[in-house]
Amino acid sequence: MKVSVPRDNLAYGLNVVGRAVDHRSSNPILRNVLLATDEGRLRLSATDMELAITCWVEPEAIEEEGATTVEERLFSSLVSTLPNDVVHLTYDENSQTLQVACAGSLNTLHCLPADEFPPLNLDDQGTAVTLPAAQWREVVQQVVFAAAKDDARPVLMGVSVRLEGSRLELAATDGYRLSVRRLDLEADPGVTWQVVVPARALSELARIASKTAGEVRFGVLSERQQAVFRTDHVEVVSQLIAGKFPDYPRIIPEGYQTRVVVARDAFLAACRRAEVFASEGNNIVKLDIQPGDDAPGVVEVSGTADEKGSSTSRLTAVVDGPAITIAFNVRFLREAVEAVPTPDVALELIAPENPGVLRPVGRDDFLHLIMPVKL
Repeated sequence: MKVSVPRDNLAYGLNVVGRAVDHRSSNPILRNVLLATDEGRLRLSATDMELAITCWVEPEAIEEEGATTVEERLFSSLVSTLPNDVVHLTYDENSQTLQVACAGSLNTLHCLPADEFPPLNLDDQGTAVTLPAAQWREVVQQVVFAAAKDDARPVLMGVSVRLEGSRLELAATDGYRLSVRRLDLEADPGVTWQVVVPARALSELARIASKTAGEVRFGVLSERQQAVFRTDHVEVVSQLIAGKFPDYPRIIPEGYQTRVVVARDAFLAACRRAEVFASEGNNIVKLDIQPGDDAPGVVEVSGTADEKGSSTSRLTAVVDGPAITIAFNVRFLREAVEAVPTPDVALELIAPENPGVLRPVGRDDFLHLIMPVKL
């Protein structure tokens, strides 16, 4: 293999695929990144056997086809020190070394053969759903944060993806909160999915989608229990999570006693101020909600840290229903408000011991349920 590639293109590809490298693996090939020529482009791939990421970058020239693997951490560190110039990569199969030359610098890295790298089965997506990258990013960011971070219940570390007819619905829960995002597709793909995709894979998809203005194709390979996401230059392949996802629709309240509509940005700022103190104490934010009768209603947002201080913000709101005082985990509430995409947010409540539901005002495609905390 003999390839010349702009340093920035190479650095970008390594940054994309590096998130799938298993640096702690006892198998050295999983600590490596695959470099291969592929139809006029340079293909970089990495995998930890649960997540695989491939990125195609544009070279300046390909003089000789070929493939090899090199330790990702070492290679990335080297490339980060190179000047913004053309990098010349030359692989010697006999010595199994990769020469990296750039602007008078010559470096040699020891390699492992490409045929030892796990097969990735590229370009096999089956029936796929296609959406603009920006829309995928918004959808993922509105649900993925609610997935569990520990493996006590592995299925909760994933995001439920349901496709029925032309409706796609994503949901995530850690047992204390639930985010649900629905969207209607322009056409019925003719398939039905009910799968659980690791939250980690979707987080990587959102990160990648933030750097492209194109589209993302999403497919499920049921026979291999894999989800596949593809942009023009990147492919993410993830193993699906086995197990039954909770029957979340049954826990969503059908009504409310008190409904509060408040400006999203002001509410978020108040939550952040309360979190400064609450995170030093009990991690609780208290909401004291009062209807206004003949005047606007008020939401008082407060957080306290014993012996350190407190924060209280009074926000004007539209309050429909009786007064109520309720408390939540401050981080959970702040992250929920951050996910609301509209200028105003509605908070629907039944009682201090019942979950609250946040919805964007003017849209019915997103909701977030959050369990209360006893004061």
